[in-house]
Amino acid sequence: MKNITTKLLLFAGGLLLLASCAKKEELPNTTYYGRVLVEVAALPGTPALEVRYKGQKIGDLPLMQPGTAVEASANAKLAVYVKGTDQLVADTVINLKKNELSTYKVAYNKDLGISGWISSKPVQADTLSVQLLNNLGDFYKAYPAYDLCIFYYDYNTGTLEDFNETISDFQKIKLSGPAILLPYYFGDKANGLPSVFVGKLKDKATGQFITMPSSGQDFFLLPQVDGGANYIFNLYDTSGEVTVDYVML
Repeated sequence: MKNITTKLLLFAGGLLLLASCAKKEELPNTTYYGRVLVEVAALPGTPALEVRYKGQKIGDLPLMQPGTAVEASANAKLAVYVKGTDQLVADTVINLKKNELSTYKVAYNKDLGISGWISSKPVQADTLSVQLLNNLGDFYKAYPAYDLCIFYYDYNTGTLEDFNETISDFQKIKLSGPAILLPYYFGDKANGLPSVFVGKLKDKATGQFITMPSSGQDFFLLPQVDGGANYIFNLYDTSGEVTVDYVML
């Protein structure tokens, strides 16, 4: 009787071991899922865009919360295209883990020369995060090299003071990066007066600031916008007179 009991216990143990091995062998075939969230910057003129994951379309932009479920995978290609075409806007290789949410933001405007992933990280309420877009025309193309220098208005002295922030060789740059952080209250915070920033273009050949032909001024006003956000400041001109508008990212 004792031998029979021992054999039954050994047999039962063997079945459990086989079942355990079978479960382990099944694990590699199990499909796990993560989520992808892709937003698009509200630039004027942006066409309809679509997102592809591992070569397969998973949706049109934007892919909003809680994200689109896709198979978790290592070295998976995430790409954004102009909808219905093979015109690539941005791509990257991601390692998406089980139950993970991976978030991205893309910007595209063919006319402005903007195409790719952008960073729009949280910004403190008393700060602006700014990238500058060089969309200047023929008047400035005559200068082979110039820098963009940023100044601020000093409420105490009534003068423009150097903010010590310069984008070198700005004529060669379409969209500046990384972003410049500007304080929202650099001026008279006690009286609720926000910062006033201006830009100046410095001719590298002479070291002098470029004077605009009609106004005779060597500075142009940068947009006064709310703190706590990311922006693109778009610089363009009409016969050399610079205007700057903005897009909140």
